[in-house]
Amino acid sequence: MLNFFKRPYNESGSGSAKEKFLMVFGFGFFIFLFLYLFKPFGITDLPPVPQLLVTSGFGLVTMFILFVFKFLFEPAVIRGTRTIGKSLLWVILITLSIGIANFLYATLIFKYVFAFRYFLYIVWTTILVAFIPVTVTYLIHFNRIYRNALENAAVPTHDVFRLSQVIITAGNPKNEIKADPKNIVYLSSNDNYVTIVSRQADRQVKTTIRGTLKYAEQELKKDSRFIRCHKCYIVNLDFTERVTGHNQNMKIWLLSSAIEIPVSRSKAEKVNKMLKKIANSSHS
Repeated sequence: MLNFFKRPYNESGSGSAKEKFLMVFGFGFFIFLFLYLFKPFGITDLPPVPQLLVTSGFGLVTMFILFVFKFLFEPAVIRGTRTIGKSLLWVILITLSIGIANFLYATLIFKYVFAFRYFLYIVWTTILVAFIPVTVTYLIHFNRIYRNALENAAVPTHDVFRLSQVIITAGNPKNEIKADPKNIVYLSSNDNYVTIVSRQADRQVKTTIRGTLKYAEQELKKDSRFIRCHKCYIVNLDFTERVTGHNQNMKIWLLSSAIEIPVSRSKAEKVNKMLKKIANSSHS
């Protein structure tokens, strides 16, 4: 049983700021909706408008505590590989903190005289209410892990597909740049323009065309050495010299240059997997 709690539990897939914001908002909205519909803590004795305001306050308190934990405490406290046991303890700590904050809020709103049984009642209710969104969140996360595992099983780690020629239009057929992909170092975007940086002899050549990186990504997707690592960059991983940082601030350093390409937190895991595939391909 203890070995189960020591198993690694990777949550990198839920590390993007957008997903955290959605989670914080979702939990807060669920708390508001549940309390508004079932009206515990004496809420049912209030008129309709105060009911809405008070239950909204519980939701906002929940959002605030979650925001503090997910955006301030979690990046500073949780480092390295997490285990199932540590993840469960972290969830329990967050839930208890939400319960205590909601108790303080209820005391302020209803002017309760402190009583330990009221404290336990509100904290226990918070834990029971939080059980539903926590369970749904973990099911979604494990479903993502399962799908990723299927994708990894379907594609061997040494399969890296390289094309001999690509045509880049970036969504504008008038561009139609034909290039040998092994010479393309990276692509970057600036508003409605895409810059293609290529290696020719011992120098780099930049070609700027009108278009979007989204279309360029589609045109390069059949060559698996290229990866969209950032909203503004597509990089040829064959030119990777080293990678620094972790999932929060990863950067790709290119060969024989001082150029560093930023990696979005949501793309960090994918970049690491692709670099391993390329390394395995070169050794096979």
